[in-house]
Amino acid sequence: MGRARLPLSLLALLTAATAAPAADKTEPPPGALSVSVKRAREMCFKDQVEVTGTISARREVEVGPSREGYVVSQVLVEPLETVSAGQALAELSPAEGAGGGGAVSLRSPVAGVVSRNAAVVGMPASPRQGGLFRIVANGEMDLRAEAPIDDLKKLSVGQKVVVTPLGSPAAPAKVQFIAPSVDPASQLGRVKIAIEPGRSLQTGVFARGVILVAERCGTGVPYSSIMYPPDGTIVHVVVDNRVVARRVEVGLLAGSDVEIRSGVTADDLVVIRSGPFLRDGDLVAPIRVEEAPGAEAARDRVSRGETR
Repeated sequence: MGRARLPLSLLALLTAATAAPAADKTEPPPGALSVSVKRAREMCFKDQVEVTGTISARREVEVGPSREGYVVSQVLVEPLETVSAGQALAELSPAEGAGGGGAVSLRSPVAGVVSRNAAVVGMPASPRQGGLFRIVANGEMDLRAEAPIDDLKKLSVGQKVVVTPLGSPAAPAKVQFIAPSVDPASQLGRVKIAIEPGRSLQTGVFARGVILVAERCGTGVPYSSIMYPPDGTIVHVVVDNRVVARRVEVGLLAGSDVEIRSGVTADDLVVIRSGPFLRDGDLVAPIRVEEAPGAEAARDRVSRGETR
């Protein structure tokens, strides 16, 4: 029986596949210590401060009847609805047995967003009950939050903020006010953040704000590569199979990476986990660590301040 012959194209592919590992493999120097390494890379870093608080109206206007003797006959707006100045909110009819006067319209004195609607058809409308409606003037809402004293030092009016109310999409905002003092007991200071108008938000809702303090792009290395000996901060790099201790200046963090402001440049081969067993000039066999699929994209999202 004759032997089956493989097609030449398949034979060439198998030959290349079996030869590839041998071509890539390099013998470590005798006595070399194996270390995991990764190349430093260019990336962007953000210094951010996170605060929490509640959504509140910057200015709220109550709307109700000016005198007794009316009942609600028609409700014309819903909560979170945007209204213009002079727009009718409800129609009131004279109550049975009330003398004088005809039907009246309750109108909004300002443009804004309806934050409260207590009007129900058939209910008495009385100035003693308080306003039937509350209008957030011009739809201007704030996040009133608190921050630790160390974070307050980083903040300034006008810094960009992303505010995410509970159950609502994120909204752009800016720091509007920073309290000049802190609470003696809690050591927290007040921060008021102005949310971009035009958002249908409920007052009193819990929200988180992420304030962008600084943003820089530069060289990044794994945070685990940083060593803190008594005489400074160092990163071990590998040059020609030898360990070189570089004194570095660290900056901002982005996930598991740290910014290196001086001492290491992009493409330097960095020892991922340095330790006291490594010394300057040690002979090593570097083992390149490859990232899992999608890891770089995930890290970039972190550096941009994205949480999802």
